[in-house]
Amino acid sequence: MGTEKQKSNFDHERKGGILQAAIIASLVVAAILIIGTIWTGRSASRDAERAVRNVSLLYLDELAGRREQVVASTLEDYIGDVDAVIGLIEKSDLASVEALQNYQARMKQLYGLEKFAFVDENGLIYTSRGTRTDIDQYDFDYQTISGPTVTVKDAGSHEKNVIIAVPVDRLDLAGKTLVACFMEMSMDHFLNAVSLKSGDNNTTFCNIYQSDGVSFTGLVLGGLSAEDNLLTALENADFEEGYDCDEVKCDFKEHSEGVVSFTYDGIRETLSYVPIHGTDWMLTYLIRESVISDQIEAISSGIIRRSLILSVILAVVLLALSIFMILQTRRAVKLASERETAEMLQQELEERIALQDELLEQEQARSQQDSMITALASDYRSVYYVDLDADRGICYRKDELGSDNIGPGDSFDYLTKFTDYANEYVAEEYREAFLEFIKPDAIREALKENTI
Repeated sequence: MGTEKQKSNFDHERKGGILQAAIIASLVVAAILIIGTIWTGRSASRDAERAVRNVSLLYLDELAGRREQVVASTLEDYIGDVDAVIGLIEKSDLASVEALQNYQARMKQLYGLEKFAFVDENGLIYTSRGTRTDIDQYDFDYQTISGPTVTVKDAGSHEKNVIIAVPVDRLDLAGKTLVACFMEMSMDHFLNAVSLKSGDNNTTFCNIYQSDGVSFTGLVLGGLSAEDNLLTALENADFEEGYDCDEVKCDFKEHSEGVVSFTYDGIRETLSYVPIHGTDWMLTYLIRESVISDQIEAISSGIIRRSLILSVILAVVLLALSIFMILQTRRAVKLASERETAEMLQQELEERIALQDELLEQEQARSQQDSMITALASDYRSVYYVDLDADRGICYRKDELGSDNIGPGDSFDYLTKFTDYANEYVAEEYREAFLEFIKPDAIREALKENTI
């Protein structure tokens, strides 16, 4: 009963241990899923940031280069228009100032020019509405001009104008010599012509700056900086390793292209810049990496949340399945234990019956031995029972004249006792034959030939 109780306690503890192990395993799986999801999401965010950086560096140069071609091509078109207008002038258009004004009015209407003027050798400006003497407000040198020149008038104000000037072949006008011709348009008109006006895009920004860093659009770093000078704004930026503000200033001064990455006002940005052919302008393309990263982070966060929910659901399902399997296992173990107990009881019963049969057979054998010994005792003075294999003997009857101390019921070493008996009581001439006779092998052989 004690053994069965211990076994029951052991089974109960084992079942409890299995249940605890299953719960712990389910929690471990859930933790792995959740931690793995979070780690994967963070890794994806870091990979996304690196991808944004790589894409920025890879495509910004190309985007800036393409946009520079658009701006340069537009300027060349304007220069071509001015050349075409000059080519259409006739001698009659130079007969008087009034004739020149009429010619200018026709050309403005024909080519859609905002302002179209000539400059004589004394710096007097001839427009379709009269003459002006403010040549000092323009950055081109009318006296030495030898090819197309693109400049900006009033670069430091909000009313900037683009000036495209070309030399003329010293045309005579009423005793004056015209040496240059130029067209003037507002900066807004020019920016619209090159599709550079700000739109709804808050990720990439294209802009044109003078070599000193003054912005043509009035916006610096996509409007992130309140200043109107890029180079001044970059002095307050934190540049990434390998980049610095002095490098940008040097490139602008030398009219060289380049790319830099920095953080301005907590926002990561990459800026690519290229010189515009035929001018001292620099065209820039800015990509706001933080905005893209935030958008990707928002997407990644949504994915992580959904993954976490799925992980929790999966963990709950695993736990439920584990509990169900444990209950099924416990039920199966209980049935197996009951079958094992029944088999053990059956085996114990069979063993008891077999033991009873064996005891009965032994009792019958002893009864037969007692009957045989009783029968022998009537003919012999001494009767012994000897187990030849065990070399043990039991005295059943003894001659009263015997001198040894063995009595009925005593057990003794067969061969030793009988050898001592032969040495003491058997005559010497019969002693060797007697010793040979009492040997177990000799007795076995004799019994094979002569059975009682």
